[in-house]
Amino acid sequence: MLQRKRRVANLNHMPTVVMRLWLPDIPGTLGRVAAAIGQVGGDVVGIEILERGSNLAIDELTVSLPEDASLDALIAAVTELDGVTIEDVYHVETDRSEQSVLALDVAARIMETDDANRLDTACALLRKLLHADWCVIANATDAANASPIARSGTLPDLQWVAAFLDGSSHLPPDIAQEHTPADIAWAPIGGLDATIVLSRQRGAFRLRERQHLALIARIVAMALLVATQSEVAAHEPVRGA
Repeated sequence: MLQRKRRVANLNHMPTVVMRLWLPDIPGTLGRVAAAIGQVGGDVVGIEILERGSNLAIDELTVSLPEDASLDALIAAVTELDGVTIEDVYHVETDRSEQSVLALDVAARIMETDDANRLDTACALLRKLLHADWCVIANATDAANASPIARSGTLPDLQWVAAFLDGSSHLPPDIAQEHTPADIAWAPIGGLDATIVLSRQRGAFRLRERQHLALIARIVAMALLVATQSEVAAHEPVRGA
């Protein structure tokens, strides 16, 4: 169930921003938003549909602004549209790729990393991709008593992480996500008995972001499986020797 909220970061003037918007899920709405952005000199250079439901859509628009444009004017122009609410606005690099491309880049960089550093790399890259405050890969059945397998950022008490995993990881993925707090995203790493957990304060994780996380977790699991099989094969005696 979508829950409406609005939070706009306090930003100085920036040339490129991402606007996370709540929109009526009806034809023509994005056109009205793009027109309002154009009236204040902005140019929509990217659109990502994060979630849809209850006749609403949550979209992220990447907007390029000219040097003399006013961010306040941009926000005002969008908020004046009927049914449109701004959840978040934040600065990004001018040449930032679309989120789906960034997710593919993360997957590729994880695969390119050596086996010993792959999980640490995955944590760091996922934290950046999803704008998370922290990321941890923990043992799914004993997170409280075992050291984190990998981490990025300042972690909370692992007792809390363990309690969360204990209460969620046994549920089917579609049901589990419904009972997951909006500021938490997680995905199991098959074959490792481990789970990736991320958290952020800047806004809820949306369906598309959770899907990216789940798919990257599957890629990590496959990379680990291939590495294990290669190691086993390297130690097997050569037939006929």
